Amino acid sequence: MPDRPRPLLTGPPLAGRWDLLVIALYLAGLAALGVALVHNVGFPLDDSWIHQEIARNLVERHSFGFTPGVTSSGSSSTLWTLLLSIDYLLFPTHSPVYFPLVLNALCNTLSGLLLWRMAVRDGLPLLYAMALALLPALTGNFVWLAFLGMEHSLFVTLSLAAILLWFRDGPALRGDDAGGSLRSSLAAGLALGALGMTRPEGLALSVLLFALYKWCGRSFADVLRAAAVAVLFLAPSFLLNLKTSGSLLPLTLRGRRFLYLGSDKLHLGRSTVLSLTSDTYTKVIQHNFFHSTGRWVALTVLLAFYGALVLLRRFPNRTALVVLWAVLHYASYCFTLPSTGHGGRYQPFVFVLFPALLAIALFDLLARALALFQPRGLLLPAQSLLLAAVALLTAATLPRWSVATRDSIYDINHCHRQMASWLDAHYPPGTPVGVFDIGAIAYFSHMDVIDLGGLVDPKFFDYLLTRRVPQYLDEKGASLVVLPAVGDVVRFGDRLGLVGNPAVRLESIHTEGIDYATWLSGNLYTQHAYQFETLYKIVRLNPDGTPAPAAPPP
Repeated sequence: MPDRPRPLLTGPPLAGRWDLLVIALYLAGLAALGVALVHNVGFPLDDSWIHQEIARNLVERHSFGFTPGVTSSGSSSTLWTLLLSIDYLLFPTHSPVYFPLVLNALCNTLSGLLLWRMAVRDGLPLLYAMALALLPALTGNFVWLAFLGMEHSLFVTLSLAAILLWFRDGPALRGDDAGGSLRSSLAAGLALGALGMTRPEGLALSVLLFALYKWCGRSFADVLRAAAVAVLFLAPSFLLNLKTSGSLLPLTLRGRRFLYLGSDKLHLGRSTVLSLTSDTYTKVIQHNFFHSTGRWVALTVLLAFYGALVLLRRFPNRTALVVLWAVLHYASYCFTLPSTGHGGRYQPFVFVLFPALLAIALFDLLARALALFQPRGLLLPAQSLLLAAVALLTAATLPRWSVATRDSIYDINHCHRQMASWLDAHYPPGTPVGVFDIGAIAYFSHMDVIDLGGLVDPKFFDYLLTRRVPQYLDEKGASLVVLPAVGDVVRFGDRLGLVGNPAVRLESIHTEGIDYATWLSGNLYTQHAYQFETLYKIVRLNPDGTPAPAAPPP
């Protein structure tokens, strides 16, 4: 590959036209999934409504947290909560769906432009640059992040911005650009601080970039300046976590770990690595991208790894650092939370880079093969055909993800939101109700929602780990719980000590749900929620199994 950007990519006015092409393709990808919102406005995950509830509480109740009027946990992203609060300040009467959609759409598009800038400055050939910058726009899984109302698109954008700002070349390497180095190091520190406020694992990128400062054309003084700026943003976020969660990390991380693994402890071992890589392969690559279980999919993964090596061979440069950051970010989840999360959202760089790395591997292998026969004029047309083929393969994910987004939103709207409406119609405001999926029910009802997922109250874990959740609910004055269900099977009831407990019995009161086909359509891609939400009454039992007298209100 050539070592310098070609005039075709950088010379005016063509540089601006390439930017327009990037923007147009990202807008097209967003429009392809945007049809899911026609007569179906909402979020495809219940977690999205948790963020909305916290942002609304911040503006209306002047408290940071899920519980109205109480500083509590529940948010995985301090910065995203602050951004969402702007919506409630400026547009309090509008649907909360559109503001984060616009923010995330801008972030997705900006990510494409940042990838393009990196590839051009690194001197990558035209088709390599196009693969890196354009293919994410056609990746349904990546475009889907814009419709979540959550912080993952912002996390990708800030990561790319920090890498682009931190890497210096030309005059910076010779020490001829002191002023520019000062400004860019401060800007990089700002991006890194904002990244850590967006998600705490963003701190790992600061460690990576600061450790490689010499290879990035930086001085140790640049490191100190960038670190100082980053700390100004990171410190308030981590102190807020300490106040609300009792630790520097959000309580949501501990709650999700218990939900997915049955344990809240940090652990790194062979089992966690295998669990995450297996889920990534079967869910994100096989199903979500290729919609196939064929063995040939494994070959594409090997090709993507080869494509990563093609870029890493050019280290130090920006695109190689993106690959290194993707690997480090993925590895961090093997330790903190070995799960792909809903729709693979915990490791977004997998679907940002996978189709591009696949294309780059094919470009490189083709160039090596043709070099044996020296037919130089065939290389560019053949590589162009390969890019078109990978682009078509990637674009095929858009309609599938559009349907999955539509059906996931339908499920949340017609299951969780309907349960909130039913509760409001049958119980007075402020009735305490224990809820496992707390987002939409808390946002749309007037109930006193008590979290049963370990996301809000750090004191709850002592009850959860010792199966004393009924006691916790007693102390909160709650005799009602809403739990997800599959048919007659109560999900998580055993972990909460509400099923299989001789001291209590659950009596079903009301169920909201949707048809199996619609639920399955969304769930196969996003793992968004269960088919039914059921309201139960907790009946206390005597040792002989007869109902015990109701406890007096607290």
